[in-house]
Amino acid sequence: MRANKIKTRVISIAAASLMAVSVSHAATIPGSIFAFTPTTANDVFVVKSKGWSDPAFGDMGWTHSSDWGNFHAEKGQTVTILIKSTNPGVHPGSTVWFRGANDTAPDNYVVDHFYPQNANFAKFGATDETAGTALGNIIMKHITHGYDQDNNSVVDTVLRGKTDKIPGRLVLTFKAPYAGEYMFVVGGFNPDLGVDTTLKYNVNVKVTVK
Repeated sequence: MRANKIKTRVISIAAASLMAVSVSHAATIPGSIFAFTPTTANDVFVVKSKGWSDPAFGDMGWTHSSDWGNFHAEKGQTVTILIKSTNPGVHPGSTVWFRGANDTAPDNYVVDHFYPQNANFAKFGATDETAGTALGNIIMKHITHGYDQDNNSVVDTVLRGKTDKIPGRLVLTFKAPYAGEYMFVVGGFNPDLGVDTTLKYNVNVKVTVK
């Protein structure tokens, strides 16, 4: 087993949770966004092993190398997102955002081709990247994030590694702070040696809201 490397970042967790990301590029539509409901709680996402944090893009997540989902929750409900890769060398990472009343753009759009894992994701006066049509404001409020730390050679305290003794599995649990629509992304973080980073891998995702 490789020794863990501790990775530090300039931005603190507290600062990241308050930071809104504003970019000049037009909004983009992810390849797919699965709508999770009480009767459709499971889906298979398809992601790249560095989709959630790619060194080639400044360690940010890459929209089209990741896969996306959304769900509704009432304030105070407990949300559990269970993510398990079919390849234990692909360590999933995930970020959850809330899209509230101030988010006036259609929910199938996100701000850009990259995303911050631990911050708000916002674009005021967003436009469609192809047609150039006005969409409104995309305001995605950061709720929580984390990645699979088991057998992972990088320890990143800001990105919140989580352990459960099962490599390739991540569980995010939180109480919904607002009533409304939530959106989340899944991608890989720091794959094991030997994992082909050019391929996409199946990741089983289950969302429970109680």
